[in-house]
Amino acid sequence: MFKDIVKPALVLVLVCAFITGALAYVNSVTETIIAENERVAEQESLKSVYSEADSFLEPKVAGALKSEGLEVSERIEKVYEAQKDGQTVGYVVAVSSGGYGGKIKMLVGIDNGLNIKGITITSHNETPGLGAKAADSPGFTDQFLGKAPEKSYNVVKRAPKDESEIQAITAATITSKAVTRGVDDAVALVRSMAGGV
Repeated sequence: MFKDIVKPALVLVLVCAFITGALAYVNSVTETIIAENERVAEQESLKSVYSEADSFLEPKVAGALKSEGLEVSERIEKVYEAQKDGQTVGYVVAVSSGGYGGKIKMLVGIDNGLNIKGITITSHNETPGLGAKAADSPGFTDQFLGKAPEKSYNVVKRAPKDESEIQAITAATITSKAVTRGVDDAVALVRSMAGGV
């Protein structure tokens, strides 16, 4: 009986313990490398929307911002302070807005003077060839660049008449409005953080 049941079970337990130990060791060695690669990728994505900054502080999540007394919409996920020569020159706001196919996640770079420096859509499930154009064609997101309007953006289906109007992507008005709401929320947050500039 020992040879038939206990001995193979004991061997199996020892093999599993050895493999588990080896995996734990490999994980401990690669964990710091993976974390550093994720940090570098995050910094590069932040730099893509705020190229003038030389570094970004650790993000503040929506809950922490609310505890500081700031009005934070449900679309705001977190905000990074953009630094240049040790001074805060602006912010990068991570926003998640409901589009046609689900959540549209984006980064919005805004300086202290409420100038939009860049927008990148990081993930979405919008319809290919329609709503997906929000991420694929810079022509749509480039409309936001420059000074943010006093109140909010307005999505229109015709050519814009002023800086507060954003021309919708053809046949993707829901996506266009979702991105615009996200940018509006980011601007409102930075306005309150920068003291109502």
